Amino acid sequence: MPNPYDEKSYPDAVFASMGMFIIDEIHFPNKPSQYNVIGGGGTFSILGSRMVLTKQNSLRAGWILDIGNDFPQQMLGVLQSWNTGVIMRYNSQRQCSRGWNMYGDNDLRSFKYLTPKLRIDVPDIIKHSNLLHSKSYHLLCSPERCTEILGKLRPLRPEEPVIVWEPIPDDCNPQTLPRCLNILKEVDILSPNAQEAAAFFGLEEPTDHLSIETIADRFLPYMTKNKNAGVVLRCGALGCFAVSRSGFREWFPAYHSDAAANDYKVIDPTGGGNTFIGALATAYVLSQGDWKVSCVAANIASGAAIEQIGMPELEDDTWNGTSFPDRVRVYLDRHPELSAGADQILDKLGTQGLQN
Repeated sequence: MPNPYDEKSYPDAVFASMGMFIIDEIHFPNKPSQYNVIGGGGTFSILGSRMVLTKQNSLRAGWILDIGNDFPQQMLGVLQSWNTGVIMRYNSQRQCSRGWNMYGDNDLRSFKYLTPKLRIDVPDIIKHSNLLHSKSYHLLCSPERCTEILGKLRPLRPEEPVIVWEPIPDDCNPQTLPRCLNILKEVDILSPNAQEAAAFFGLEEPTDHLSIETIADRFLPYMTKNKNAGVVLRCGALGCFAVSRSGFREWFPAYHSDAAANDYKVIDPTGGGNTFIGALATAYVLSQGDWKVSCVAANIASGAAIEQIGMPELEDDTWNGTSFPDRVRVYLDRHPELSAGADQILDKLGTQGLQN
């Protein structure tokens, strides 16, 4: 199968994910199971980045898509329609990475791989200029692997990229905490969900603002890479909480926050957190480190990701019928307490960050 893209023509990425493409099967307690669903932390993070970049700069979302001998052809059209800076790798000798997802009460998720996974590593990045020179990287991995990746990547980069680290859930426990804290000095953005962050300290998932803020504050002293480094905890229906060493400290409501509202459209939470990460890092680069712009963009993108099973429908740069700029306007109209104008947010997500 020939590669329909010429990666040599891609501009340097604003955001590159080292997460994977996975074909999911999803099981719910009270709904029919779904099979052959586009998924994977890398894929969803690219979705978030692509929404923020819009079609004008879509090629600056960079990633590697591993296609095995069981790849459903209808998925190719969906992924091609995003027009990203994707590197497609074909291997007829192996299956695609496949995952099993089970949801229980309160969206509690269990996950396991059904086929061997194929990780993205630094040697894979080096082969492609747009990925090697990305302005930011998404690392979804253990602390040890994060250290390994950054150790290999740093000597190859003339400039220091923005690093957003999303710990894998299995590593969020008190035994791993010292290794987690040790790697934070090399990270610009730490973003687990609230349950995962609490698990590092042997605590149950926090459900109120004060408890969540207290947990976020425990990580912040270790984030010494730069004065604007920060923690963003993803808190489901509560939205997200962001705190940085520069003094930024604010809550942001979820895009879909009222289950009783007539327009509440949450169907499947799979991938919402990864989409959040991709949008957050992309907006952080474009806005040159503006936390408010970044968190607004992240909540909006993750809201679109959970409106259906699998990926939102893209048509004429609208996602499920609504463009990203229009989603910004809807979100800020709902939440005047954020004291942010839609035009101001969208202006900061323009091309200024691409020139620096």
